[in-house]
This record gives sequence, structure tokens and C-alpha cells, in this order.
Amino acid sequence: MNREELLGVYRGYLACCNERRFDELGRFVSERVSGSAPVDGLAAYVEGVRAVITAFPDYRWEPLTLVVDGDTLAVRLTGRGTHRGPFGGLAPTGRRVEVQELVVYRFEDGLVVNCWGDLYPVLREALRAPAAASG
Repeated sequence: MNREELLGVYRGYLACCNERRFDELGRFVSERVSGSAPVDGLAAYVEGVRAVITAFPDYRWEPLTLVVDGDTLAVRLTGRGTHRGPFGGLAPTGRRVEVQELVVYRFEDGLVVNCWGDLYPVLREALRAPAAASG
């Protein structure tokens, strides 16, 4: 894949996540995907994305910086959402969070085969941080 094709696949993948079309993620992610989260295959990968949306029903990812090197894409994202469900052992707080995330994807035959990211620890940290003062 050339750079523009890889970016097109990634943008389709991100739209699929932001539009909650999880049943379509197999168009972008390999059945044998692995990564930094306890992911072993597409079903586990989809469940990981669903877990974020279950905890943060209004969560959206917005890419800020995209870097492509061969079959690898690195992206810095902003994620925003309201904590309405359990996440990482934390009960819902009702807090609105905005976090920056770094994810590196490796593609093979047009599909994500590896995904390394820091979303889970970043979200847990944001939820454990003292609430911002209002007023």
C-alpha cells in the first residue's frame, strides 16, 4: 500500500469506530491482530473498542498528527467522552475527559495486524486525577 491508501484505510477505520459500526471493523482489522492491550484476534480487539464506548458512550477520536513509514502508521489523537459506565475497575464518575493518545499500527494486506497504544492507561490516569475546580 502506498501512503495515501494506508491513510484512507485508517480514516475508514476511525470513522467506523466513531460511528459505532463495530461489526464492520473486520474490513480494517485482521482476524489475527495483536497489540499492547491483551488482544488476541479481531473479536478481542472489537471488545476492547466496545469497552471504551460502554464506559464513555459519547467518546470520539480525533487524529491530530499522522506519520506513515512503510507499512506502519503512527497517530497522535485527542479523545473526548463522558465516563458513564465502568472502566478499568473504576465505577462511573460522570466526568468529562479529554486525553491525548499515541497509537502505532502495522498493516499487512491492507489490514491492521498490530496495534500498540496507550489509551487504557491514559484514560485510567485521567479518571483518577483530581477533578478540575469549577467556577
